[in-house]
Amino acid sequence: MTVRNAFWILVALFALWAFIYGAIHPPKPPPIPAPTALPRRAPVGPERRDLFSGDPVIAGRTPRGAFVPGPARLVAMVGLCGASLRAERTLLAAHFPWGVDLDPRARDARSVAAFAHSRGDPLFIHVNHAPDSARLARWRTRFGSYVGIGTQHPNRMLAALAGSNLVLFDERGASSAEAFSRTDVRLIRRDIRIDDRASVPYIEYMLEQATALARRRGIVVVLLRPRAADLQAFNEIVKRRGDVQVLQPATAERT
Repeated sequence: MTVRNAFWILVALFALWAFIYGAIHPPKPPPIPAPTALPRRAPVGPERRDLFSGDPVIAGRTPRGAFVPGPARLVAMVGLCGASLRAERTLLAAHFPWGVDLDPRARDARSVAAFAHSRGDPLFIHVNHAPDSARLARWRTRFGSYVGIGTQHPNRMLAALAGSNLVLFDERGASSAEAFSRTDVRLIRRDIRIDDRASVPYIEYMLEQATALARRRGIVVVLLRPRAADLQAFNEIVKRRGDVQVLQPATAERT
């Protein structure tokens, strides 16, 4: 037997051994990592934090009375607005009937209010504390006419808004319908918040949830942010779903 033949015999024997060993001792697959829950929202910081970060995304709600199955009817509120007209103009200029939730302390609040008036969009002034009649008058002087107040603390506003003919926009969707039924204050409650992620696919997903909810129980109020991503997602949903109707905020009022 030559050296060359001996080498190839050894190679063949090694290959045979490797095959038999692999059949007897198959390799173990790597362990499957435990699933990691998707964070509820993007990490927040001074540059990302806003007044809606801690709110529930979808407010618990019972079906609206006299609901007739039909198209997905949405009311779109946009907030908070007023930080930069240049940044917010693209969304606010779209052909949808927005409700504009304005931060009266923001840098461009007056410019954004004037732009909303030029488009005929209803204006809501965001507050944290119940305003008195003097403050309501000052806002009217500064921003022009407005239809209502937006707040995360709706039950604090009942006494202040009684008899004012202003609508209250509940930004969190946590108000007591029973409490409002005993007053003359009209109420718009937010149902779904698009959250504080700027990802277009995520915003589209949340809008899909809103349209599905609207088909089941009537008009759904969504809270968008004045960002280009929100407008892109909103356009995609309306284009993709032929039965989506965007209504004036007044259609969602409850008395």
